[in-house]
Amino acid sequence: MNRHITLTVPDETHQDDTQVDTCWNRIGIYGSKDCPELVAHSHCRNCPVFSRQAALLLDRALPEDELASPLPPAAPPGEPTQSLMLFRLGAEWFAFPTLALDEIIGPRPVHTLPHRREAGLLGLVNVRGELVVCVSLARLMPGAARDPDNGWMMVARHEQGRFAFPVDEVAQTIHRAPGERKPVPATLALSASSLTRGLITWGERSVGWLDEEALFAAFARCLA
Repeated sequence: MNRHITLTVPDETHQDDTQVDTCWNRIGIYGSKDCPELVAHSHCRNCPVFSRQAALLLDRALPEDELASPLPPAAPPGEPTQSLMLFRLGAEWFAFPTLALDEIIGPRPVHTLPHRREAGLLGLVNVRGELVVCVSLARLMPGAARDPDNGWMMVARHEQGRFAFPVDEVAQTIHRAPGERKPVPATLALSASSLTRGLITWGERSVGWLDEEALFAAFARCLA
């Protein structure tokens, strides 16, 4: 039985002129396998068309129910906003600065490293021919979630190198000013609060704004 990768696409009343074509489910590896690109790429997740369609999905117009949600508090006049990518890990939502984000890829096999059992280190993944260290954000924040079985992977870049980490769902980019952050509740686990700058709102959801410097430092410690 073929397994389909499902991307949630708004219905036609919510779509703009940009349509997302889930060709991998029609003629790709999860469909009839008639796509001529399979000869060159062997799998849809290696194809640039897959990446482009994922980008179109992230840039889609917001559905009306989200547009109707209460707006977050206005940023102080003149305070610059930052671009953030929203993603879900388990039941929790997080925001990651897009300036530190290289790309978002589909599921990839993780190759474990022999004799390395550091907490948070999953292994290596192949990203366009480059082996990238794969780490577990879930294990760095105990109680937040378990590692996704078949979700997306976010690939981020820092002076300490490139890292990939699996997530359950990727939503969209938003812009928020640092002044919109609320303090992290004292009830949040210490390990999670140390990686979070504060909380912001997205519709009716509360989202943890991740501290990329602290996050990359935690990733690097996985390799120590």
